[in-house]
Amino acid sequence: MDLQQFNFHVIQQVDSTNKYAMEKVSEGLAQHLDAWFAIDQTEGKGQRGKSWLSKPGENITFSVVIRPQQSFQKKPYAFNAFITLVCRDFISQILQMDVQIKWPNDLFINDRKSGGILIENRYVGDNWKWAVVGIGINVNQVHFPEYLFSATSFKEIKNADFEPIQLAKLLHKDIIEAIERINKINESQIWERYNQHLFKKGKICVLKIHGNQINATVSHVNPQGLMVLIQNGKEYTYQVGEIEWMF
Repeated sequence: MDLQQFNFHVIQQVDSTNKYAMEKVSEGLAQHLDAWFAIDQTEGKGQRGKSWLSKPGENITFSVVIRPQQSFQKKPYAFNAFITLVCRDFISQILQMDVQIKWPNDLFINDRKSGGILIENRYVGDNWKWAVVGIGINVNQVHFPEYLFSATSFKEIKNADFEPIQLAKLLHKDIIEAIERINKINESQIWERYNQHLFKKGKICVLKIHGNQINATVSHVNPQGLMVLIQNGKEYTYQVGEIEWMF
């Protein structure tokens, strides 16, 4: 595989790499597995309309455009889990530490957030044409806003500086290689590994659901992308956005 055919673009400043990449898709200027890295992302996007704050030049903030494989056309949650695992494995390899997945696609080390993924999709009718995968990983940033008390970074963990662009290029390479073999991977294997690294799996957690605070045991995430919790010996499923973690 010739990795040179996949473009990795470095942008000095942009509001959102996902927005920029989606514009390239709309303009017909995006190719499968192209990536855009922003040194300064001024309006980064997180899950459910939240913002992703990153100090200029200190972190990984980039987006990759992917044409979903036919086998995943009706399985966007499995694709999401697959991409999250690639990023999880990358961080684990770089830091030589365990990395957990906080459902649906945040990456945690020692109960602190080190990164997150936001996937936005472009459909034509029922045909899933493009996935824009936005990835934010805290690399050299050590000072975070007070409300991001649970954030951490590579530098904070290892007490060393890293090169965000070079790391992003390595992650881009891992994504390319993973996509090349994705059709050879059984969906059940994806969910097995996802749940193997699931944040707080098997533990009783304090959660807020529909405004009510409860205690529930984290069981697993099912193939429909729903969180399965155990409350009073019974299993209940929840969609993304219904659960608030009470740290």
